[in-house]
Amino acid sequence: MAPNKKSLVHRAAYRLWYQFKAAVMRRSLKRLYDCPGAFLNAAKRLSKGSFDLVLVEYWQLQGMMQFFPAEKCVLLTHDIDMLVNRQISLLEKNLVKKIKAVRRWLTEQREEVAAYRSSRRVLALTERDRDAVIKLCGDRCEVDVLPFGVDVDFFSPSGMKRNRGEVLFLGHLAASFNRDALDYFVRRIYPRIDDLDGLSITVVGGSLPKELGYFALRSEVEVVGGVGDVRPYLHRASCLVIPMRFGGGLRIRILEAMAAGLPIVCSSVAIAGMPFEAGREYLEANTPDEFEQEIKRILDDGDLSATIARAASEKIRKQFSASVQEQRIVTLFRQLLRPLSGTP
Repeated sequence: MAPNKKSLVHRAAYRLWYQFKAAVMRRSLKRLYDCPGAFLNAAKRLSKGSFDLVLVEYWQLQGMMQFFPAEKCVLLTHDIDMLVNRQISLLEKNLVKKIKAVRRWLTEQREEVAAYRSSRRVLALTERDRDAVIKLCGDRCEVDVLPFGVDVDFFSPSGMKRNRGEVLFLGHLAASFNRDALDYFVRRIYPRIDDLDGLSITVVGGSLPKELGYFALRSEVEVVGGVGDVRPYLHRASCLVIPMRFGGGLRIRILEAMAAGLPIVCSSVAIAGMPFEAGREYLEANTPDEFEQEIKRILDDGDLSATIARAASEKIRKQFSASVQEQRIVTLFRQLLRPLSGTP
């Protein structure tokens, strides 16, 4: 077990220590705390072995790559943090928190750009993120998109009858972008739709933040928490709402919901970089008024709901099914390995 996770006291002490180091060294807490000496020591020991390819996830772990031959290393970025941090800085209203957010944005941006530029190969999760890395690095590194597939048969509708009026919020609530999205939904969107006949809200993904605890007391609200299988909730709801205001990378829940035949109402931030067409395969909303309008449309118009769900499901099966993406993944890794092995 990592030393900082032995107890709450250990966790607090290590956090304070790394905050002090970050201030003195003018480094980001993310880079120092997420890639501690234990990780670097592990990478150094592993470097004594023989590997054809070394895949390092997250830009803040890039320091582990120093122990391996550069031509064998690939950096996988889950999102472009500098873009996410910028969104957070613009959204923050509290002056003190805004100053902290801007400092974090600028500090991490410097380190993130350096991580991409010092890597020969980078993998991103969306076309948008790939283009962002190319813009930052030019021809200093090769950048590809890592294909991601979903088991469409596993998530396909089970025949369960959908609950008319049930709105699903799905997301791991330990993540700040999901907590913010839920807060935005509860405070800004829900009051505009709470008069709908038969409305019910299901929250899946963890416990509500304390400041939203009152929401769970409403009779039409069910807070499920974490679950091992999301399919029953994808199969019974009438729509999935994703009112994210910041975030990046790939929203896996969107692919799973589409495979399950569940229509989606989401923000442009939530689906950015993913190849889906607003109005055809999902409904887009970016303000409380727009979320109110689109949620009511999808709940009231059965034909629209079915059309949106069918178009999204067809695209998922054609472009994101595991069988389709399998060959793309094999092709990509053959390309990554070919210059190293010299074999076709």
